[in-house]
Amino acid sequence: MQEFTKQLTPLPDISVEMMPKTLLDVLVPFVTLIVPLMFVTAYLYFVQFQTVILVSEKETLVKQHLLIMGMREAAYWYI
Repeated sequence: MQEFTKQLTPLPDISVEMMPKTLLDVLVPFVTLIVPLMFVTAYLYFVQFQTVILVSEKETLVKQHLLIMGMREAAYWYI
């Protein structure tokens, strides 16, 4: 069995520098602000559109006219 002797190893010469900021670092806060606003705007447009359709159908009494003509209630959902 061989005996190992302790040898001191020299430490490497290491230095640390800050990484430069890239364009991605600048765009991330902008994207995290704009994308949720775009989703909310798209959702609000959809809700407003559906509300207008629902109110116009209630005002024109489409469902009641279909029932008067003798159609079943299921026909209303296919129009």
